[in-house]
Amino acid sequence: MKKQNLLDSTISKSFPNFSNAKHNILCSELKQLYVAITRTRQRLWICENTEELSKPMFDYWKKRCLVQVRKLDDSLAQAMQVASSPEEWKARGIKLYWENNYEMATMCFERAGDTMWEKRAKAAGLKAAADRMRVSNPEMFRTVLREAAEIFDSIGRAESAAECFCDLGEYERAGNIYMEKCGVSELKKAGECFSLAGCYERAADVYAKGNYFPECLSVCTKGKFFELGLQYIEYWKQLSTMDDGMVTRSKDMDKIGQEFLQMCALNYCELKDNRSMMKFVRAFHSMDLRRNFLKSLDCLDELLLLEEELGNFVEAAEIAELRGDLLLEADLLGKARHFKEASLLILWFVFSNSLWAPNSRGWPLKPFTQKEDLLSKAKLFARNELDPFYEFVCTEVKILSHEQTNLFELKQYFNASQQHNSLRGEILCVWKILDAHLDLNTSKYDWEDELSVDLRKHSEDKISQNRVSLETLVYFWRLWKEKIVNIFDCLAGIEAENFGNYIVFEKFCLNYFGVRRKFNNQNSIYHMLKPDADWVRTIGDRSTRRIGKLVSADARHFVSAARSYWRSELFSVGIKVLQNLEALHKFSTRHSLSMFCQSMPLRHIFEIAKFLLDSKFLHCNNHDIGTLQNFVQLSTYYFVDVFPIDCQKSSTENMIYLRRTELSRTLLEEVVHGNIKGKLTYGQIGRVVMIWLWSGKPTEELYKKIEERFKDNSSWKALVKNLSENIMPESLEESPSSISDEASSAISLICKFHKALEDAYNANWRKENDYISPSCFLYLLDRLLILAFNVQGFFLTTKSSTVEWLIYQQWMTNPAGSSATDFQSSLAAVYDFVVSIIQQFLYNRQDTEEWIKKSKINFKNYYPLLVTRLVSILCLICVNSGRYFDILPQLLGRGNITSQLPKELWHVLQRMRKGNGANVNANVLAEAFKRIGDPLVIVSLRINCANFFCPDAILVDMGVTQCREDIIRVLFPRNTRAPPGQTASAEADMSNSCKKGISLNGKDGSNVLTVTSSNLAPMENQNMNTKNENDQDIKIKWGIFREISDAVELVESRKDGNLMKFVSNASKMKEQVEGIRFFLLEATSQCLEKKFCAGEDGNLSAEANNMLEELKQLSSALVTRNMRKTFQASENFRGGCSQGCLG
Repeated sequence: MKKQNLLDSTISKSFPNFSNAKHNILCSELKQLYVAITRTRQRLWICENTEELSKPMFDYWKKRCLVQVRKLDDSLAQAMQVASSPEEWKARGIKLYWENNYEMATMCFERAGDTMWEKRAKAAGLKAAADRMRVSNPEMFRTVLREAAEIFDSIGRAESAAECFCDLGEYERAGNIYMEKCGVSELKKAGECFSLAGCYERAADVYAKGNYFPECLSVCTKGKFFELGLQYIEYWKQLSTMDDGMVTRSKDMDKIGQEFLQMCALNYCELKDNRSMMKFVRAFHSMDLRRNFLKSLDCLDELLLLEEELGNFVEAAEIAELRGDLLLEADLLGKARHFKEASLLILWFVFSNSLWAPNSRGWPLKPFTQKEDLLSKAKLFARNELDPFYEFVCTEVKILSHEQTNLFELKQYFNASQQHNSLRGEILCVWKILDAHLDLNTSKYDWEDELSVDLRKHSEDKISQNRVSLETLVYFWRLWKEKIVNIFDCLAGIEAENFGNYIVFEKFCLNYFGVRRKFNNQNSIYHMLKPDADWVRTIGDRSTRRIGKLVSADARHFVSAARSYWRSELFSVGIKVLQNLEALHKFSTRHSLSMFCQSMPLRHIFEIAKFLLDSKFLHCNNHDIGTLQNFVQLSTYYFVDVFPIDCQKSSTENMIYLRRTELSRTLLEEVVHGNIKGKLTYGQIGRVVMIWLWSGKPTEELYKKIEERFKDNSSWKALVKNLSENIMPESLEESPSSISDEASSAISLICKFHKALEDAYNANWRKENDYISPSCFLYLLDRLLILAFNVQGFFLTTKSSTVEWLIYQQWMTNPAGSSATDFQSSLAAVYDFVVSIIQQFLYNRQDTEEWIKKSKINFKNYYPLLVTRLVSILCLICVNSGRYFDILPQLLGRGNITSQLPKELWHVLQRMRKGNGANVNANVLAEAFKRIGDPLVIVSLRINCANFFCPDAILVDMGVTQCREDIIRVLFPRNTRAPPGQTASAEADMSNSCKKGISLNGKDGSNVLTVTSSNLAPMENQNMNTKNENDQDIKIKWGIFREISDAVELVESRKDGNLMKFVSNASKMKEQVEGIRFFLLEATSQCLEKKFCAGEDGNLSAEANNMLEELKQLSSALVTRNMRKTFQASENFRGGCSQGCLG
């Protein structure tokens, strides 16, 4: 400015500093000035009233020649006026209008004379003014805006008018304007306005006209015009088939329509209006969409009906499965012609409902309404399948039915179930048979006097006759228990998600509880078809999940509940069986059945009680454990049966086989365990050693316990140690190289045994709380004598002693390498000891009686047995040792002793007494012992006994019979069956084949055992002769039935003499009948085996069984002397026998 001489020299050169706060007004005015100058199109007029403030700037502009200064007068006004045409005014108005200068534009349009634009500009100005006061003055806003809207509407500006009415909230009027005045292009806005006005039906109609599908369905949704929306969807579906333009939009339409339909269906579902919901579900575009939607809402009933309406019976059955409705599922599968699956489902339903009816805890099966009808329906479905399946269903129906069935029928069903591989049928039949045993009175049980070699065959045969026995009870318990144990193993597999090994049992277990297994993300879920079943309560509500009608649990909780149930069943059924066995034991003792019959229940009580106690599946509480231990304690009374006070009772063939079983051994080991607790007594010592001598060395663990408990008694400890070292193999043959050492061992054992018994006998038994009983002591004495006799090459003993010797022999039977005289000095002390004890027993009756009573043994019953046994032992000592013949007559001369002997024995022994013992020989003893039922046994260890003859004795030649089984067959020839191709061992009748016998003639008047010559035939000839003689006897004995019949006819003549004669011959007749019965049993068995091998029918079996049953009745009648019954049985058998022989 200085260079251009623009500065005034008169002005002060000092200027104030710029301050934003002080000069902000100046800035604002400068900005306005800048805008005025830069925006001027033609001329800019600047008017200023205050010259002082404006003069500097004006002067500056003047010097720059930028402005002109004019005075404000008329001339200036004239100069400023410019004449414009109407078009120019309109153009300027339009320009101002679009610049939103509506007021100036209105003036321009007014100058231009354009009324339309003038109203438009005015309306726009009003709208703009209204917008500015929308917040500050709402009432004025509405007034001004309404005026604008009316002006817009009056000049035909429909869109602007509609917008104004929209801003006023008058959406319906706005919508009408859009719909009526704006044409198709603005239908969408019209629809929006109607929607905002709440006129959803009009909005939907407008949207539909404009083909705005989403908006149309949206307002239908807002207005809940679901049915209207459904109509539009159906309309569009029809339209899309005719309009090519619609085809391209069909996918979007389907998606939009499906969303609408699904939303509508969901709305009705929430309102519980399933009927309306299904209208929309049926309109879904595919069946998969319908299924997924209904499944997601758990509307299985509706889905099922829909599937059934469409004829999708298999899919409908799947829905019924999800619902857990077995019967409906079966019906639908039947409609789909899946008859097999339908029949199986009905059987399952009947099975489950028979178990888990209300207030039921499972087994047994129970009736319920329509049970029989459902079973008939299952058969009806199965009839459409192949015959094998129909037969299977018929069997299952019979098993599940509540009709009364007998044991024979149940056995038939069981066999059929096995053929059809039906585990359910097998278990139910076994369980029913077992229940039949438990419900039956013990008096109805059959009693067997033989140990069944094939328990399965015996039990099946017995059940087939509708009869039960202790053996059948045990067999079916074991069979049932085996199945339950497999179920427990199956449950372990389920828990471990390993289903392979027990898949059949898993299926049964799920069927039993009414459970279906499903998989959810590879996890097993178990759906309970009967959630109110008693067993489900053990799971608890917290561990179950409910989806609709189905209640489910995971594998862990299901297995836990199932285990709990089967534990309860296993224990309760086991206890019932134990109680039944206990009742059978009481029955056998109360009715004085054989020792075998009394022993059998105890064995099985022990077996079952120990199984339950040791079972890994049961978690018994203290009370249950105590109950089972009581049964185990009861079973230990088996010891009394095995070692009865009358030794002959345990020396029968059946008892031998019974005692040799592993179960007997285990049971007696339990007795041993019970006798080595607490302070050791002589009674416990005696029982432990008795069991040892009977069953052999115990397990190593038990032996160590025995040795530890015996440490305080040196003599008995030495004995058990020696016993443990003297073990013999099953074969009785010895090698020569070991004979000498074994002989020394035998003598050592005898000496220690003698010392132990002497220790016990010399104890002050009156002060002992549990002293060894006389029967136990006598048993041990007998075993000591057998050991002593055994070192000789030849000895005599009784059958009962031989049995005890053989039952579990663990010491040598041929120990002597030289003559028996080498051991006489060692054995003399043993014989002296035993004889002295015999004398004390018999002479000191008072002490003996006190000892017996202290042992809690019935003196009156036992004392005669004791005396008989002692006299028999003394006789055996005499003939085996050649000494003590002077003592025997002394004892037999005392009336208080001989009065206790059986008359049969005393009559024979009298002959020896008359000869002062000179006539004591094997033949006399054999006759005497045979009469008392304990035959003499002659045992030859090294001496050749081919020439021995003693008609009433049993010969055991160890040179011929090297194994224990052979000896048993010799001891019990009648009941032993020969293997195929061999002849059964028989007790030889030597009266016809032998001429000379055994005598006891010694030097110096003493009696020693000497052997005379014999005419014994060779073994082969003897067997042949015996066979021929037996054949001849059998032919003769058939006449016994005519004799019985004739005798009965005489009895019926009512003459006392005839009756007495018949009674006197009854026992003989009975013996002959029993002989024929055993023959028939053997012959029938062999005959049937041949016929079965040849493939012939089994008619003979039924005839033979009938004949044997009639023989049994006849034998029983002879015992009871029921004349009429005897006559009838005889007549029946004769008729049956005749038919059988002819057949």
